[in-house]
Amino acid sequence: METIMNLHAMLNHFRGASKVIDIDWQKTAQSVGLTQAELHTLWIIYFDGRASITTIANHGLWDRSTVMQVVNRLKGKGLVTVEKDDHDLRVSYVVLTEEGKKRQMSTAHAEFESLNFINELRQEDEEGFKKLMSFIIKFNSKYHGEKYVQWVEETAKVFEENFI
Repeated sequence: METIMNLHAMLNHFRGASKVIDIDWQKTAQSVGLTQAELHTLWIIYFDGRASITTIANHGLWDRSTVMQVVNRLKGKGLVTVEKDDHDLRVSYVVLTEEGKKRQMSTAHAEFESLNFINELRQEDEEGFKKLMSFIIKFNSKYHGEKYVQWVEETAKVFEENFI
């Protein structure tokens, strides 16, 4: 019985935390006239310079068909263009337009209530925070792969260098 109760608590606590972060992210996206998926896609393209549909799907943890829908909406808003690869015409890359860069950059210093709270907790218990982050990284490595974790870590450094 204890295992079921722990599973119930774990699933619901993770879901609850995820919802709070999602709401913050949605508010930021809405503030610039985008959906959360559209904003996330702009940031993925920003970090990669140009990104294939497969790359966006892998980094965004989406299905390719979802990415195609998001990219088409972004094209319609004039925020991205799609270019064919010079050497392999079967491959297309999504690139930010100047307006796409402006929209994406305008969210670089967005206020996330949930992150402010997390930073408060981090100051109270730095060691506990490091253990939590280690757990999250291991979890993502197992379920999304080492390439995903490496991309997150590399782009986090770029973000920190450019925006913090």
